[in-house]
Amino acid sequence: MILFIIKPLVLGISLAAPVGPIKLEMIRRGIRGGFWPSMFVGLGAVTIDMVLMFLIFLGLAVYLTHSFFSYVLSAAGFLLLARLGIKSMKSALSDENMLDHASEITAEKSSYWTGFSIALANPFIFIFWLGVYGSSLTTLGPGHSFMYLFLYSMLIIAGIILWNINVAMTVHFLRNYLKEWILKAVTFAAGAYLLGYSFYLLSHLFALLI
Repeated sequence: MILFIIKPLVLGISLAAPVGPIKLEMIRRGIRGGFWPSMFVGLGAVTIDMVLMFLIFLGLAVYLTHSFFSYVLSAAGFLLLARLGIKSMKSALSDENMLDHASEITAEKSSYWTGFSIALANPFIFIFWLGVYGSSLTTLGPGHSFMYLFLYSMLIIAGIILWNINVAMTVHFLRNYLKEWILKAVTFAAGAYLLGYSFYLLSHLFALLI
């Protein structure tokens, strides 16, 4: 029973731990607005994770690997991440005090939809979940009930959420102890990564079209 709980939890944490566009946006929003803006970015992304898990569970996710979806998602991902990256870099290079403008980020109430959009517009997330989650279900073997597989899936999601809480809390508590130039440097680096990743998606789109 304990192994049943720990194994998918650790899998979820392992899946959420690598730093990518979602985590960098969580860090960026956490620096500006604290725990909740950061956390809601993660929750928006988790929503897409849950939808994909449900589709894989039903055996429908294979249709999302069609080249048409890859075209659309790569184009949308490029535009979205390029916009976020440029906005983040401009903010870091401006003269404004980042913590003094925290309320603006919080008031937008867009953190959830930002995380949702980044996850939705990343075609590699679809392929990633199809491979990782699909194979993890296969390793369980046949004969398990629907409830067993459902709980296993929800524990993976719980692991992802736990790691997101860890990231949001860490950024929230550290931001008040960091100097302004460090906050700006982290924000600029996050923006540069998002912009770079957007061009990676653009190159992926060109590769599909050629």
